[in-house]
Amino acid sequence: MKTNRIFLVIILLSAIASTLPLPVHAVQTLQTSGDARTPPLYTLRDKQVTLVGSGYAPSQVYYIWVMGPKDDRTAYSGTSFTAISTGLIPPGGGLPLSVNSTLGTYLVSISNSSTVDTLQARAHFGIWGTSKPLYQRTESLTILGGGLFPGVNAKLSIRNSAGDYVKTATVATNLKGNFNYTWRIPEDSVTDAYRVFIDGTGTFDNAQQDYLSELTFTVTQATLTVKVSQQPDPSYQRTETAKVSLTITYPDGSPVVKSKPNLQPVTLQQNQSTVASVPVSLVDTSNGIWTAGAKIRANATLSSKYRFGLVAMSFDDGFGNKGSTSDVFSGYFQVSNASLLITSQVNGTQIQVPFGQVSIISKIAYPDSTPMPNGTVRAFVSDNASEIELTYDPTIGAWRGSYSSAFGDLWHVGKWTLRVQAVDTFGNSGTGTYAVTAQPYLFLVLIAVIVAVALFGRWMISRYGRKMYFRLRKALQKARPLSTERFHP
Repeated sequence: MKTNRIFLVIILLSAIASTLPLPVHAVQTLQTSGDARTPPLYTLRDKQVTLVGSGYAPSQVYYIWVMGPKDDRTAYSGTSFTAISTGLIPPGGGLPLSVNSTLGTYLVSISNSSTVDTLQARAHFGIWGTSKPLYQRTESLTILGGGLFPGVNAKLSIRNSAGDYVKTATVATNLKGNFNYTWRIPEDSVTDAYRVFIDGTGTFDNAQQDYLSELTFTVTQATLTVKVSQQPDPSYQRTETAKVSLTITYPDGSPVVKSKPNLQPVTLQQNQSTVASVPVSLVDTSNGIWTAGAKIRANATLSSKYRFGLVAMSFDDGFGNKGSTSDVFSGYFQVSNASLLITSQVNGTQIQVPFGQVSIISKIAYPDSTPMPNGTVRAFVSDNASEIELTYDPTIGAWRGSYSSAFGDLWHVGKWTLRVQAVDTFGNSGTGTYAVTAQPYLFLVLIAVIVAVALFGRWMISRYGRKMYFRLRKALQKARPLSTERFHP
């Protein structure tokens, strides 16, 4: 009887229980930030992504699966957590981040298996930043990342250490919530830490969420690249100007078109000794080609071991950007004696012998056209080995000399060659030749005239001389008696 009663009670309780609603399991949630007001945007300086969620079975182990910006499916991250008694993800739980993490939008999935993603809960987050933490001036700063709502615009701002906004731009996100922006850092930018801000409305999982995130990067002076674009000539004479061309560019390959005033970064070297320091001048703005020239002294050491050099970091563009990272040298070239340039003027192309005179004025110059005021200048008459010593006349900046012909030159009539030889006190020399015609015509005419006069006189005497003689004699005879009578009483 008692057994029947117990059985009836059990049936009754079962009937009552069947009428009650079944228990509802809590929905598992997941957020990728520790605060609902904080957007799930991270930078590479963050150590981990904070995970917050509820509805998980207490004391059960859950596995974190991740799909990165370059992935097409989720993969087990190697990280797991055990839900606490209240069904929450334990405080401090999260997904570790690496400094090498790919920038962009990520998907986090919670699974109760380490081999299969059971998709218990899902959420997105983004990692954004610059492609590297340190930039040189003129390099292109690339800012990219993800985690934003697809197809919206965000405001991006760059501020220097002085608090000035150097760049503001609007960037658009693609269908994956990623964005990308590039900014070339000017060559005169402030060198220090910069702050980048991105703000707007709409994260990947919440189109209404406002966000503001920031990161920093550092700008340093640019290290310029210097290359020899045109080598010096193989050989130069003294007083000529040796030249070398250099191509100077910024890290991004753009040409350097400015330099610090009064800068003399290029040296002319002979062996290991510095002969001169010279400036550079811009000759090609499109390619950043600079030319340096050094005039070789008239007394420079004769050698084949001359070259140009630019010491590391000796060139400055005026903004503190310097180059090159190492010494830059041109090829070697030779310095030889200067061949003096001789320009002479002769007073005519003919000289009469004897009693004639030829004058010569010679301008002696170095290859750079500067005059030679000191040295020795001689002119040689090649046919009779006569020598003319020329002296310097500062009033006309030239050397003067003359030659007077004598009777001995009658044996050397015809073409004469005047050879002017000049040498300075340093051994630089030159030669110039000029043609002069020696003619005895005036002398021959003079002799012919004398002979003619003599012959004419002889003829006159032979024809009229006897008559004149007898007339004079007769006249004298007549005059003699008269004179005798005067002196007798």
